Formats: sequence, structure tokens, C-alpha cells
Amino acid sequence: MPGTDQLGTTTERSSLQKSGNMMKTRTAHGLAAALSAVALLTATASQVSAAEVTQTATRHSDPAATPATYANYLRHSGEDGAADALKKFQRLTPTEQAKFIGYLHDPALYKSFLDKAAEQGKSLSVRSRNTNSTTSLRKGDVVMGHESTISGTAAAAARPLPSGNHTVTYTTYVKFLGIKVIKLSLWENFHSNGRDITKVNYADAGKTNITGVISISKSTPKKVLSGWRWCPLGGHCSSGHDADASVIWEGGVLIRGSNWQFDKKQWMRADIYGKLVNSSLQNV
Repeated sequence: MPGTDQLGTTTERSSLQKSGNMMKTRTAHGLAAALSAVALLTATASQVSAAEVTQTATRHSDPAATPATYANYLRHSGEDGAADALKKFQRLTPTEQAKFIGYLHDPALYKSFLDKAAEQGKSLSVRSRNTNSTTSLRKGDVVMGHESTISGTAAAAARPLPSGNHTVTYTTYVKFLGIKVIKLSLWENFHSNGRDITKVNYADAGKTNITGVISISKSTPKKVLSGWRWCPLGGHCSSGHDADASVIWEGGVLIRGSNWQFDKKQWMRADIYGKLVNSSLQNV
């Protein structure tokens, strides 16, 4: 029947239209999913690439990242002691060099060194001329030490320094595998009249820093002519002067994600006998 043919044709067209719409919808969903996957892969690749760039930049900015880069750093460093350190570093075995690089990147070792106050009351007589004390860590691989020296005319330890100018130096340092990587020195020059210190002429400070991972700077050293008085029970009182000096060390440590700052005051006191009667390295 004509009506039936028209109805059938209309139904078939409707079915085809629905099928076409469903195919378009499925195609659109599939295309959207594919684009999302591509975007996700692109974002992931970008993140990985950024992480690799960051890691590479970190390695390149760390002159002590490997034994080879550290040797190159020492070779071109203008720091005092760098040339001698390079010779010693090159004498180490590959295993020792790797261990040395590990020590350079160990924040705990620097904190131990900086937090350790210099021993108090260590005397330095003009007879011995030098006083040293050391502390060892990591089975002797790491040595932290303190040195005191005096320059000038030798005199009996029980007598005051002779008339003239004299210099006393106080140094604290840390060594890794026999190589001194940090040395902080403070010294003062004073005048003796043969009986007492009459004037502190000047004070100064210097450093060696060949770690490659620490920055260290200093303030202007200060000098003070300090007075003392002692009255024994039932005896006569005596008085005199000591020579004091101090400096503030400021620095920062950036080691593989560990970032911290420090401020340390290095202080010393010398007497008329040429003795470093007191010294310290303490938090400001």
C-alpha cells in the first residue's frame, strides 16, 4: 500500500538518522578521549623534562658534584690553600675521592664543626709557641681542630712578654681525609711595655673555604683592651690588661635541598705572658 511504503520509508530514514547521530557522538567522545590522553602525556612529559632540567642545573651549579668537577673547581679557585688541596685530592684513591665528595655534602658535619665551641682556657706560652687540640669523627676521616700561635721575641713562660709588639692567632678548622676544607683564623697585635699590655694595635681575620657548597663572609674585626683585677684572700690586689679580639662569620649552606644560614662569633683573649687564656666560636 502506498501509505505503508511511505511509513516504512520514513521509519527507515529516522533509524538511519539516529544511527548517524550515535556514530557522531561516539566519534566525538573518542576524539575527546584521545585529545585528553595526548594532553596528559604532554603534561607528564613536560613535568619530567622540567624535573630533569632542574636536576641538571643543580648538578651544574654544584662545583663539588663529582670528583672531576671538584678537582676542576680547585684548579680554578683563588682560595688560599686550593692548590695544595688539589694535590692532596688527586693522591686519594677513587674510593676515597667518592667518600670525600660525600663528606662535602653532609650537612651534619658542618653543623658539628660550627656548633662546637672552641675549648676554653687553653694556654699558649711563649716557650711552647703552639697549642693544638683535635676531635675526630667518622673513624678518623673527619678532624676538627683548634690552633693557637704567638709571634714575637721568645721569653720565659713565667715572665711577661718583653717590650714590643706581639701577635697572637687563634684558628679553628675542619679536615676531610687530611684536606683542610675550612679554616677560620682570628689574630690580634698588641704592645707590651714589659710589665703589662698597654695597647691593642689591631685585629684581623681570614678564612680558607674550599668546600664548594658553603659561602662564608666576615664582619669587620673588633679589638678591645680589657682590664682585670685579682685580689687573693689576705694578699695584695694586682691588676693589668688583656688583649681581646672578635669577628662575626656569616654564611649559608645549600646542599642537595638542605638550606640553612649561620652566624658565629669567633673570640679570643691574650694576656701579657703570651697566652691565649680564652677563646670560643659561638652562636651570635
